Amino acid sequence: MSSDDAYAAFLDKANEDPSGGRADRTNGAHASGANGANGLNGNHPGVSQTEVPQRLVTAARDRFYVSDSDEPWVPVSYGIGEASSLPTEDEFVGITGLNKPADSITILDPVDWDSQGQYKPLIDELRVESKGNDVRVYRVQIDSVRVEYWLVSHLDGNLLGYKAKAVES
Repeated sequence: MSSDDAYAAFLDKANEDPSGGRADRTNGAHASGANGANGLNGNHPGVSQTEVPQRLVTAARDRFYVSDSDEPWVPVSYGIGEASSLPTEDEFVGITGLNKPADSITILDPVDWDSQGQYKPLIDELRVESKGNDVRVYRVQIDSVRVEYWLVSHLDGNLLGYKAKAVES
């Protein structure tokens, strides 16, 4: 076998689907699974992740939070029971299963937070999907430079929206 054939075989192997054709359970239909060794945003006992509306999955496609790391927006949805409003910082920790104290969370108004309108398409889609309910930004300080932004609303017993990681140095 020539070296060209060996290289072509190597490329074919490298380009194979690593899932082996199996469906990915976290292909944007649910909140992302484990995100690092710190246990943030993973599957936590008592945390009820629900189906993310297709409108939000589509809106998040190819959209990134611009920071030192430019991370993608990930659609999320969590069950919140009979709650008819957005959660407090303490409630947010319980709903999402974050391994952070409530005082590491700051609630922001989306208009003030996105003063340049970079994320207006995401905010607009979220408002439509939540039938005009309030939209909030939850800023979670992970450590001295790492932050997560959660852009969320609520509808029919679900907290839904997007989250993105950021590095702010």
